[in-house]
Amino acid sequence: MHKAHFKGKLSTASAICFLTLSMGASLTAIAGTVTYADPTPADPLLYPACAINGTFSGHDGGISYEWTVILGKKDSASFVNHVGAKSYNEPPPAYEPPDTGWTHTSNWVALELTQHTKLRIEVERQEGVPFTNGASIATARNKLVPALSVYKGWDDTSCEEHRYNTAGNVDWSTIEFIGNQSNAKGKSVAVYSIELDAGKYSVAIGGSPAVLDTYPAGTCDVADPVCYRYTGRHGYRVEMKTGS
Repeated sequence: MHKAHFKGKLSTASAICFLTLSMGASLTAIAGTVTYADPTPADPLLYPACAINGTFSGHDGGISYEWTVILGKKDSASFVNHVGAKSYNEPPPAYEPPDTGWTHTSNWVALELTQHTKLRIEVERQEGVPFTNGASIATARNKLVPALSVYKGWDDTSCEEHRYNTAGNVDWSTIEFIGNQSNAKGKSVAVYSIELDAGKYSVAIGGSPAVLDTYPAGTCDVADPVCYRYTGRHGYRVEMKTGS
């Protein structure tokens, strides 16, 4: 189901960016334009309801992006947020390869490049990221194994489904797969670089810890290191840079 987004632009790096995020506003931009919002939020009054296998899913309006980023040449942007621990690589039987991404616990970036450029995306785990948990503010965990996928185009028309392909075209969407960094070695940082034409692109960010034979339940004791790493929300920081 599509999320409602609060719009606000970022202009400078800020020591209070974590608190800003927790309140639903925008975060830091070094030079590029960063907005904590979907570029075209789905409006139930404008978009018809859509269903998956006969079950109401939301409203047509495409991917519910968390971020909108615009970069030119020799430009950069940075922001922080949080994702689900396994959001990029959820286990069977609910998620079967290649559709291992959980659309709604991953974060999506609507990226626009104004010129042909070399793009470098770095995603690393971040400690101390706050988020709203019901009526209270909680702190995201800090053991994310970050991963990301890059696709051509934005999607503001499809019926958004719960699963997405992290390594190929998403069958329910109009976006086209370009490449990814699945972070198979389980590092705390994932880096992806590519040369791209001017245009619109979608970036999916999620967590991809090592595959287990048995996964801890969501109600497990977070004092257990496996439980802590494989459940809950985990913070990340993104750095996007363009070259000449």
